[in-house]
Amino acid sequence: MEKFDQRQRLLLVIALSFGFITLLQVVFGEKPDPNAVATAGADAGVVVAAATSDGGAEVAAAPAVVDADGGVAAVMAAGGTPAEVAKVLPMRELDRVRRQMNLRFSTEGGSLTSAVLTGPREREQQQVSIAEGFQKLFGKKLPPPEQMNMAVPSDGQPNPLSVGIVGGVPFGPNTRYEVVEETDQAIAFRASNAAWQVDKRYTWEPDGFALNLAVTVKNLSSAATSGTLSVVLPRRIDPKSEEKSSLFGGIGNEAKVHCLVGDDLGTHAPSEDPIEDAKGAVKLAAIDQQYFLAAVYPKGESIDGACSVLTSPTVRVASVSTPIALQAGESKTIELAAFMGPKDFELLKATGHGLEKTVDFGWWAVICKVLLAVLQFFFRLVGNWGLAIILLTVSVKVLLLPLTHKAMVSAEAMKKLQPKMEEIKKKFPDDRERQNVEVMKLYQEAKVNPLGGCLPLLLQLPIWAALFTTLRTSYDLYGEPFYGPVWTDLTYKDPTYLLPFALGITMIITQRLQPQMMDKQQAFIFTWIMPVFFTALMMNYPAGLSLYIFTNNLLSILQQFLLRKYLEKKGIAAPRSKGGGSPPGPGDKRLKESAS
Repeated sequence: MEKFDQRQRLLLVIALSFGFITLLQVVFGEKPDPNAVATAGADAGVVVAAATSDGGAEVAAAPAVVDADGGVAAVMAAGGTPAEVAKVLPMRELDRVRRQMNLRFSTEGGSLTSAVLTGPREREQQQVSIAEGFQKLFGKKLPPPEQMNMAVPSDGQPNPLSVGIVGGVPFGPNTRYEVVEETDQAIAFRASNAAWQVDKRYTWEPDGFALNLAVTVKNLSSAATSGTLSVVLPRRIDPKSEEKSSLFGGIGNEAKVHCLVGDDLGTHAPSEDPIEDAKGAVKLAAIDQQYFLAAVYPKGESIDGACSVLTSPTVRVASVSTPIALQAGESKTIELAAFMGPKDFELLKATGHGLEKTVDFGWWAVICKVLLAVLQFFFRLVGNWGLAIILLTVSVKVLLLPLTHKAMVSAEAMKKLQPKMEEIKKKFPDDRERQNVEVMKLYQEAKVNPLGGCLPLLLQLPIWAALFTTLRTSYDLYGEPFYGPVWTDLTYKDPTYLLPFALGITMIITQRLQPQMMDKQQAFIFTWIMPVFFTALMMNYPAGLSLYIFTNNLLSILQQFLLRKYLEKKGIAAPRSKGGGSPPGPGDKRLKESAS
């Protein structure tokens, strides 16, 4: 209040608050939920479930050994004996092409070993170095990144969509199956041991990202048999290509695991510590690849059982398990489905089964959805997401124009009162409380609100944070370019750092245009140190956010210039001196009236 102008103070608060909010999102957004499970025996690494005496499910490790000569060990590990093994089945892979993805199935576990998306934006996010960024700036074309594969097997884990049974007679998830049906839109597998016969039938439509999986289990024994059946969805992770989000390190790209049990969605970041089961009505088990999702869920509303989770630096595993109890000769069919595609909110919502809940906007959900709707509207008009961000910035500026006018009038009023505030300090040099009382009286007499300049900036803060969250979460903007060869993905950082540096320069200009009410040391901090800090903060953040703030700064410079001319013409503000200050003018009375 003494030497710092309220607008200058708030700029510091905004920069620090933005960083603090980002840090909070990192810290609190990744804490493990105590309601989901991971489990894997160190000696096997296979997530399957074991029946408990009360009918629930708990996780247990099951051996998953397949020998190279044909799979006898797998069948025996599943509970069979050499006498019961009629034949050793050959290893086969079956490829199917859909419009949105290419699928590869394997007789090992009757599983899905590859699901490569084929869309132009459905690729891994391209990592671009500074040198490559400038090469792109001068016209060099880099090879595109690989298409996104939504089913990546991991060493030591069953293949995606493998089925295991743990109980009196276990059924190994890596059991070798035979193919009993194969068409363009369906593949069926069958395997059996001394107690169980398992049939798995996959079906799909030519379009879309979902496929259906019907698992039929039959009791082949002469007595009632029970166990717990698990469907496993693992994903191999390359630690070298995965990055945690951090204050100065960017938004990160860690794969997370989701369990939707009842109405509670548990989200789990990488951790090597065991995570407890989430037991109850399981609706969804999924692995989140930031802008993409691999999920398995019951065709009905839910399935009674447990959702299990394993997260480590090299693997993520989600599984759904449910108890089964069958009389001799009895069979049971469990209808499941899998989704493997982009995290497009409308697409997930249309798919149903709670998939849209994995698109988590966190604290800023309401603002994020409004911003996204506005951006989608502008995108439909102009056909470019970068231009849509610019139009969003202009719209916000226009909406805040009345408040900005009041803020500038308030800043001029504060500046006019500065000499009197200095007199109060001299009059009461050792009494800070008395200084504050006298300054407040001065504000009341002049009818000036010391916080009048804060509101426009305070309203911008949640917009910045919400846009940041939208860029790190929404598939709509993923892989979308701005004009030019460099900014080919608005959700990725500017590899040349040109936008953050331009942002910093415009911040310096904005500070220079502000009424100066500080000594030289304070002015140096706010004019130079703060823009440098903010530039460093933005270097690894999405280019779309830098574009918004840079455009906002340009509009602020123009706005300040025009408003000052207007206020000078009205006699509310005195002309600026060469040193950046405003000499006393005859407009004090009109200033007081306007500020009120």
